Amino acid sequence: MGLFDKKPSYCAVCNKELTHKHKPKREWNLKGKLCGDCHFEKSKEYYEGKVRQPCVTCGTTQKITDLWEPRWQWDMEGLLCKECFDKKEEDHGKKKNFCALCETQIGLIRYNPKSNWKIEGQLCKKCWDDKKAEFG
Repeated sequence: MGLFDKKPSYCAVCNKELTHKHKPKREWNLKGKLCGDCHFEKSKEYYEGKVRQPCVTCGTTQKITDLWEPRWQWDMEGLLCKECFDKKEEDHGKKKNFCALCETQIGLIRYNPKSNWKIEGQLCKKCWDDKKAEFG
């Protein structure tokens, strides 16, 4: 029961009424707030490495402490194994540093394609001008 809440809130795990809300970590895949006991148990499981979770990309199950959290730029939910993280990092680097059409290295100024062009990545000035002339 918070300062401005009228309705009581309940723990997402044990369904007890909450006097103090604890926010679960993103890696625990829990929606809602936790009571103190459940938060303590979940954090204990997490830090002891008992929890196993599949990689979002390839699906291999590993200890949650061995998985990697994706970068915020990737706009992903879940955890990745080391191999998938490295592949994603390399792909992101290519999309960011090289033109999506002619694959030349992009300098300081980068151009984002318009959404109706259906191009993934960034463009150099020459390719952007060509697409602009083609599609308008």
